[in-house]
Amino acid sequence: MDYSHITGFLEKFKKIIFEKEEINNIISEIISRNISFKIETSLLKNKNGIIYVKASPMVLNEILIKKQLILRELAISLPDKNFKDIK
Repeated sequence: MDYSHITGFLEKFKKIIFEKEEINNIISEIISRNISFKIETSLLKNKNGIIYVKASPMVLNEILIKKQLILRELAISLPDKNFKDIK
């Protein structure tokens, strides 16, 4: 039996998953560089151009204080993505 069509189909999903993982790694790195805490990728979710961070209020306040700087760095690092806000 020929399974090459299934392999091609699954490769599309593999590419999408790794792309999302890499984007979250870049977001985590940029946020962590600008604040005094390390943000894990498991705490991040991006949807419709908005980055949601699941963290303590203290960490969120520091992120929101530096939000414009973080968004500018994200625009430079990921020009094809249009991040509008961090919540």
